[in-house]
Amino acid sequence: MAADPFYIAIDVGAGLGVKIGLFAEPFTQIGTDLLRRDRFDNDYQRFVACLLQAIDQVVREGGKTMKDVRAIGIASPGLFRSDGTYLLPANLEFLTGHNLKLDLARQTGLPVVIENDANTGGLAEWSVLRTDLLYWVFGGGWGGAWIDRSGTVQFPAQDWDGDDRSLHYTNEPGYAIPLDKWTLKTLFYQYGASFDRFQQIVIEDLLLPDSQLTGPNGDPESIRAETILSGPGRCRLFRAVVGDDNFYERFLDIHETDQMADPSVAGEHISKLSMMRVEAAINTDRLFGRILAQATQTMFRQARQNGLRDGLPICLGGKPSYALPYFGPSAQGRLGAMGIMSYLRPSTIDERGLNANLVGAAVLAEKAANES
Repeated sequence: MAADPFYIAIDVGAGLGVKIGLFAEPFTQIGTDLLRRDRFDNDYQRFVACLLQAIDQVVREGGKTMKDVRAIGIASPGLFRSDGTYLLPANLEFLTGHNLKLDLARQTGLPVVIENDANTGGLAEWSVLRTDLLYWVFGGGWGGAWIDRSGTVQFPAQDWDGDDRSLHYTNEPGYAIPLDKWTLKTLFYQYGASFDRFQQIVIEDLLLPDSQLTGPNGDPESIRAETILSGPGRCRLFRAVVGDDNFYERFLDIHETDQMADPSVAGEHISKLSMMRVEAAINTDRLFGRILAQATQTMFRQARQNGLRDGLPICLGGKPSYALPYFGPSAQGRLGAMGIMSYLRPSTIDERGLNANLVGAAVLAEKAANES
């Protein structure tokens, strides 16, 4: 065993590429690099070869050798089999059926562990707070993890059989939690918006063949929670609340107005409008918060049966979570009225300026090394 152990952390992203970090411990990052996606062009064998080269480069630039590295942790979007094989890689179809964990272990001779990136983000939060917690990450969808006091992911979605009922709400909240359409119609009406309009916006954006959205298990009476509770969901919610009223455009410049249909940047502009007390944005965030509280109540009802305690912290990550000051009061007030005493809080990892997926992957690596 090396006198001063080091760990490799890998964050397989569905965007620009793969981040690689060298850590002395989960919060001491020695070096980092980005393996751009265009270098391997969705070819798995080339991907592995390029990743090994990037790992070696990060280690050498950190003044170390592979002999100093004790283990490798990987954070990745998607679902896995229990042996680490990719089952459903989100937006990374070229990884389907491959076992990156096993291939890197064979090539490096090191213990390697792989986990869904929402779960690794939760482990990163746990490594700071050292208590049981819920971790929610908002982006293109809504992912989550329930971490117990010992730092174990509860109900990871491994070996999924394709049945939505097999997914635990704490692990795949956006995908598995249903939102009742009649309840949504009432809530939308309270904020001067039309759920039917929202539904049509989603259908047109996603080019869906059906005339209505369906929820888990194809339920026609519900929709999946992440349809609303995500970055794109908040953007579409704003469009539904605004309707044909373009008054909000007075508070944006022409470039910002042109970007309001792009979820990757529109969220920042909606937050700007909320800060300026523009009614359409305020109502959007109030509605977002109310619906988040409704989904949270559904989650707690299921998870309490499995031992989830009231009052545990709920840490939020992902770019849309930066809007917490705007949708948080509505969500928190409603949660309190429902008897849920947990508080929404920003990610402790984000507050420290660290990458939650890399930190969580380093935590995984440290665990793997200690268990080997």
